[in-house]
Amino acid sequence: MKVTISLLSVVLLLSTSTGAQSLEKRHQVGLRAGAWNQVTNVRAEVSADGVTTSVGSTGAFGGVFYGHWLKENLALDISVGGMVADIETEVSTIGVTSKTGYVGQILLGARYYFLESTLSSSVRPFGKAGVGPLIGSQNETRVGTTVTTEERSEMAFGGQVGGGVDFILSRRFALATAVGYNFMTDFSESIGGSTNYSGPEFTISFSYVFGRGSSR
Repeated sequence: MKVTISLLSVVLLLSTSTGAQSLEKRHQVGLRAGAWNQVTNVRAEVSADGVTTSVGSTGAFGGVFYGHWLKENLALDISVGGMVADIETEVSTIGVTSKTGYVGQILLGARYYFLESTLSSSVRPFGKAGVGPLIGSQNETRVGTTVTTEERSEMAFGGQVGGGVDFILSRRFALATAVGYNFMTDFSESIGGSTNYSGPEFTISFSYVFGRGSSR
């Protein structure tokens, strides 16, 4: 916690020292990393049939995104990301079975910078919302006298609402922190032990900003 606060303090100092940067009509590409609502669940079980170990979702989330500022106070973006929902390995007298579940997310969204007084600042709070599909994928491999692999996918629809703060580090680089809530419809069948992964999310993103922008 202290490390996080210290890092944010450094970022705040760097951003405020750069002065205001116009973002209207400019673009950004970047990386996102953070945590979804899932909690790590490690299980080991020994029985007459063998040994089973499983690791539930760690909640680790990662992805990439592209954004474009239509106006100084309004940006559109598209993000692609996901998390490992479940990993399970079972060792028995007849062989080894491994299962992996993954949940991917594609969001089309918008950010609105709601404080006009911050539009000439390097620290800009925003509200955000987005919608898009979620794709769940589960893979099962059984290794014994033969090797058998089964894959299946499920699709659901979801969205996200939240808010955050952009820190404009320079004309070319920006950092942001954001919190949000992901919501989704249920998968028709379980992926990684669950049919629904609605819940809170915290992310930090780093982006490269490019384009000439407006002439204001």
